Amino acid sequence: MIYFVGAGSGAADLITVRGARLLENADVVVWAGSLVNKELLSYCKSECEIYDSAKMTLEETDAILQKAAREGKICVRLHTGDPSIFGAIREQMALLDAADISYEVVPGVSSMFAAASSLKRELTVPEISQTVIISRMEGRTPVPEREKIRFLAEHGATMVLFLSSGMLPELTAELLSGGAYTERTPCAVVYKASWQDEKIVRGTLADIAGKTAEAGITKTALVLVGDFLGDRYELSRLYDKQFSTKYRKGNLCVEELTVDYVAIVCFTERGAKLAERIALSFPNLSHLFRCFGEGHLPLEKFCEEQFSCAHGGKRVLLVFVGAAGIAVRAVSPFVKSKAEDPAVVCADESGRFVISLLSGHLGGANDAAKAIASVLGAIPVVTTATDGRGTWAIDNWAKKHGWHIPDLATAKKITAAVLAKKKPLCVGIGCKQGTDSHVLSEFVRAIFSEYDLDLHLVGAVASICLKKDEKAVCDFASELGVPFITFTADELNTADAGTSSFSSSDFVRETTGVDCVCERAAVLAGNTTADWLLLRKTARNGMTIAASISPIAYSSFLRYTN
Repeated sequence: MIYFVGAGSGAADLITVRGARLLENADVVVWAGSLVNKELLSYCKSECEIYDSAKMTLEETDAILQKAAREGKICVRLHTGDPSIFGAIREQMALLDAADISYEVVPGVSSMFAAASSLKRELTVPEISQTVIISRMEGRTPVPEREKIRFLAEHGATMVLFLSSGMLPELTAELLSGGAYTERTPCAVVYKASWQDEKIVRGTLADIAGKTAEAGITKTALVLVGDFLGDRYELSRLYDKQFSTKYRKGNLCVEELTVDYVAIVCFTERGAKLAERIALSFPNLSHLFRCFGEGHLPLEKFCEEQFSCAHGGKRVLLVFVGAAGIAVRAVSPFVKSKAEDPAVVCADESGRFVISLLSGHLGGANDAAKAIASVLGAIPVVTTATDGRGTWAIDNWAKKHGWHIPDLATAKKITAAVLAKKKPLCVGIGCKQGTDSHVLSEFVRAIFSEYDLDLHLVGAVASICLKKDEKAVCDFASELGVPFITFTADELNTADAGTSSFSSSDFVRETTGVDCVCERAAVLAGNTTADWLLLRKTARNGMTIAASISPIAYSSFLRYTN
């Protein structure tokens, strides 16, 4: 019998139990000596015949396999990783089929999984990427025209590229030409994943080729590309306490929805049953309004009352069980603005979908749709662009952190900037002379994580001119791949406080000539006012940080970096 066995990703103990047992019993082994870990041959018995296919042709390996099969021997064809991925086994099996010789395929652990394990990353991250594209760069061996890297890269999904580490300059150019990735897209090269001499190079599409060349890696490496390598991700719904599955019921957390009152409208007996299920999730907060039968109030009057409560400052959730068109027409006369309107969601009476209709972020309709869908086992439908693309949203952030949006028109421009993949956040930094680069980086990352801010949105790092050569700050800006902007004390003193104010320190004023470095630097770099400081001065161990946001900050950097 002939067995095509996946040797695993490299480490000798990552072969499957079945594969190891077959090696132990094999009379003949044909192994890919240039790719497979030689330690795997230690499983073989001393009298086993071993052939290295690295020096052989297809015809020569086939002759050995067929001879072993005709002699009644157990023969293992040992391939690297999993035989089904770039394993070149199809042609070998075809020859055996033609000779009427039986064989089996034993799967193995692909190097792509070992690489992900070494990187401590999940290839499929909720709201970031749910698709993995496995391919290779075209070299001496062509690929189908429709599968050229530039076309595959249009998806912006997770990509794992085999047989391509020796062509990184060409590969990165192809990846960028797809349009979905940018020079900031995270990238990693993993050399001999899971082997003892494994090497990992991390970077972005802008610098990965240079870093890999410096590391001396030209072959036996995987290239992994995509935002799954970054720090941003969403929690899995599988273990979300609010998410219902076949094995457990999710619980709606009223406190997390931050509502004062829930009004549920239904139009049929069937809809009423579903409405009652929803109402039970809101003990002491819900009111059920039936728009059928005799004696009910006009729907228009009922909706007017709910909107009046919301416009008066109450956090109202209005739920329609029925057609979305009825809901839209019912509430349209009373709609004012996203800052005042109640959250409005709509569920079909069969309980298949729950749609966020109005005030998705500030009113909480998006969260409400997801929570109610969890209770019903339905599909939440959220159509706001930031949610659809899984990007950071300022109004959602403001609601969660109790931050007042100074101007909704500007907030809308900021959202447009984020969707256009601009970087509207500016980070102001102050620190003691000689601060360790790693310590400063970890400090900023910890604060950003604590305040739910996305480092991918940072377009500039700023400070006072006294810090223009401060290694820790320079290194952090370089780590993010953004300009480091510095201002004189006089320039910092001109920063606009808007209707707000800046933090003030007499010690800082005596030392630098300005009362606060980080806040004022963030505001000036962002070409904005202190009203738009998402993160006020935060200090720890001699380091300070502040962050501003502005839709025009991105273009304003040019005058400092030319």
